[in-house]
Amino acid sequence: MRTDKGLNEGSLSLEEAIFTRRTVREFQPKPIPRELIEKVIEAGATAPSALNSQPWRFMVVAGEKRDELVKILRKFPAYLADILALYPKEAEYISEESITDFAKDLGRAPVVVIVYMAKKRSDYAHRIDLLGCGAAIQNMQLTAWSLGLGSVCLTSTLWIESEIMVHLGLKDFELVPVLPMGYPVAEPTVIPRNPDVTTWIGL
Repeated sequence: MRTDKGLNEGSLSLEEAIFTRRTVREFQPKPIPRELIEKVIEAGATAPSALNSQPWRFMVVAGEKRDELVKILRKFPAYLADILALYPKEAEYISEESITDFAKDLGRAPVVVIVYMAKKRSDYAHRIDLLGCGAAIQNMQLTAWSLGLGSVCLTSTLWIESEIMVHLGLKDFELVPVLPMGYPVAEPTVIPRNPDVTTWIGL
């Protein structure tokens, strides 16, 4: 189990972080040292991107401003039926009650990282920028995990993107996801991965 001792015990290797990382939705409310958050953000900013365009932007929200933001973020369960309809197979294993409960205070996560990018008129450029932001997000989540921190990539908040971005003064930008982050309360449940995702040709 990852704890708040990550900095003292030494961080995990890359392989360990990749294969042990789990999504966390229940956090200890204790503050995260700024130096750990900076390491997570730095990891995101070193991700690969097309032409080294570095499309990602980050906003770290904590304290009273975090509480104000949560009042908006907690509205996303209103669109839960629409969200789950997009993934009917996965929806069979999701508890609407647990999601609604999590949304009330984002599992008590003390820090919320907003990942956003500039709006693009070109569909091609938009897709390329999303790939870059996705790489940044994975870097951040793996680094956070190696330091004893948990996170959840909260894409459901895209359903209330406009309200979020206006509140943050970012209405001219596009929200990618919201990343609540903090020390895990307990070991997250391990969900089996689908092994049938690879086609081998010539090997």
